[in-house]
Amino acid sequence: MKRLFIVIGSVLGGAILVFLALVGPDGRQESVSSAPQGNGREGEAGSGPAVQVLKPQRRDIARALTIPANISPWQQATLYGKVAGYLKWIGFDKGDVVREGELLAVIDAPEIEDQYKQAEADYAIKKVTYERYLSVWKDNPDIIAKQDVDVAKAAAESAKHQRDSRRNLMDYTKVYAPFSGIITARFADPGALIQSATGSATQAAPLFTVMDLSKLRIYVSVPQESALLAKPGVPAVLTVREIPNREWKASITRTTGSLDPATRTLLVEIDVPNEKHELQPGMFITAKLLLEQHPNSLALPPAAIVSGKTRDEKWVYVVEQDKARRIPVRTGIDDGVWVEVVEGLTGEEQVVVVGKSGLTDGQAVKVSNYDLPAGQPARQKM
Repeated sequence: MKRLFIVIGSVLGGAILVFLALVGPDGRQESVSSAPQGNGREGEAGSGPAVQVLKPQRRDIARALTIPANISPWQQATLYGKVAGYLKWIGFDKGDVVREGELLAVIDAPEIEDQYKQAEADYAIKKVTYERYLSVWKDNPDIIAKQDVDVAKAAAESAKHQRDSRRNLMDYTKVYAPFSGIITARFADPGALIQSATGSATQAAPLFTVMDLSKLRIYVSVPQESALLAKPGVPAVLTVREIPNREWKASITRTTGSLDPATRTLLVEIDVPNEKHELQPGMFITAKLLLEQHPNSLALPPAAIVSGKTRDEKWVYVVEQDKARRIPVRTGIDDGVWVEVVEGLTGEEQVVVVGKSGLTDGQAVKVSNYDLPAGQPARQKM
């Protein structure tokens, strides 16, 4: 019986302790919540949507056009035989360096040699005939007519021209280098029959291709929207993917002055020295044309600019006293990473870069610094 009273007293004592814990010492019931306590910073940056802001920065901005280009030699010539015959001697092969005027090949053309000797003999006879007629006419004009002397003179001059023509053909049996360069192709071997290449659409096989690689021509096709800015003197930076960490700085040398109606592009040429032969014709090269350059310009990331319905309608949101304020701006050139701001800002504003979607003028916002990584200009893969 005594043990029963002890059990009942323990149960009643536990119930009383639970009741006191819930009610509290002052008799009022306390609320119990599992929510974590705040850090005491709610409302420090406003009560509206969260935005990230950035001050406009002073930067050198250039409107650049990065586009693939083609490399061509400074000079290039494919050499043919002027006269028909068999290739008697050829002294160079692919990759050999030649000098201007150096003998490259000799063609054996016996028919041309025979024609030259015959023309030389014919000229000798007609020259002697004319000289005799002239001597007789001077001594005794009554024996020979002046007309006979003139006919003999004309025949001698015609024979002389014929002889000179055959001599020129004899000279064409030897092929010389038209300029200093490198043999990049060889198409014939000794003993091959060489056809005379005298027409513009000849079917004759060539002998050599010679290229002057001491200087190169870089050809760039500039789209119509940038063609008016692509003028001689515009700076250019050339890079090759296979040669990392290497740039060739040059400028536009000349343009065609008119757009190709098929592609609506302007052909631009950039001349680059190539004494070390680092670049080779036929390679793909990337040309970056600095069409416009504005130093120390006020600039913002493109994400900060809001565009309206028209092309010229643009604005940004700035934060003043934790409230967004809409300010119209006028922009300049864009390099893909920064946009130039020409009018509307002084450079001291806190411009909203992230979180501007849905903002209205005068709306309260929660502010933090812009901390996204900077953008990188796009590059076209070749």
